[in-house]
Amino acid sequence: MTSTNAELAAQAASEPAATSAPTTPTPVDPLLQEFTYPSMFGPAEVFCLETDDGTPVLVLYVGGGFQSASYLGDRRFEPVFAYCRGFDALFQADLPHDRVLLLGGGGFSYPKHLLTTRDHTAIDVVEIDPAVIQIARDHFFLDEIESIHGPIGTNRLRSFAQDGLAFLESAPDAAYSAVINDSFDGTAPTSHLLSDHALAQAKRCLIADGVYLLNLVVDEDPDDPEALAQSQQALTQVRDALTGAFAHVFEQLCVDDEIGGADNHLFVATDASHVFTGFEQLN
Repeated sequence: MTSTNAELAAQAASEPAATSAPTTPTPVDPLLQEFTYPSMFGPAEVFCLETDDGTPVLVLYVGGGFQSASYLGDRRFEPVFAYCRGFDALFQADLPHDRVLLLGGGGFSYPKHLLTTRDHTAIDVVEIDPAVIQIARDHFFLDEIESIHGPIGTNRLRSFAQDGLAFLESAPDAAYSAVINDSFDGTAPTSHLLSDHALAQAKRCLIADGVYLLNLVVDEDPDDPEALAQSQQALTQVRDALTGAFAHVFEQLCVDDEIGGADNHLFVATDASHVFTGFEQLN
């Protein structure tokens, strides 16, 4: 007896369908992933490097230079770069450090460190590029810090997507014990923040005897005469601007051999008679 097409179809429908074994997607090591985002200063790249001892470090690379870096896991709030740790020099000034200001947020390395090591100091962070703030949230643990210390938490962290000079001009008098300038156009310091007007605005925002700190990236590679000349010019510009605006200026070389290649010069400036250990006094 020959089955009809209808009978065969009914038989097939009544039988359980053959199923293939479920496939498990191959996990992707997050340390091997790379991300690129548009930013005001060109492509912003997020990727992972390793230090000489094999420690993974997440970095933000924008405009030809490393803008930020972060350890992972338990060390995610610990600064990678020496200059970032050096910002703690502001606490050598015996002042009531209720709130400090950071111009140039990047991956929020210093705010993460300050908020997890100091119990009573708040920080305002001004980053001109909203895309960079979002990158910090997505990759550099800013979302975690904001959940604890942002407006819905202790309110010790406030972030502003705004031009640094515009923020200084609108800030109230004597609002901060320290102003930290870690702002760059690519790898060059943000020039309009070094003008006489900008420095005067920064001083107006400081409490009596407050301190101004500045980070400068310096490429002193003798095999690259052009970069060396540009770095020396930038050093001279910063030294002249700060010594012209403040009674006392201090400088420290911060070296990071494993990441970045270039060195950093950290400056602390004040009109008060503070002493900063580990710094050379310029005036």
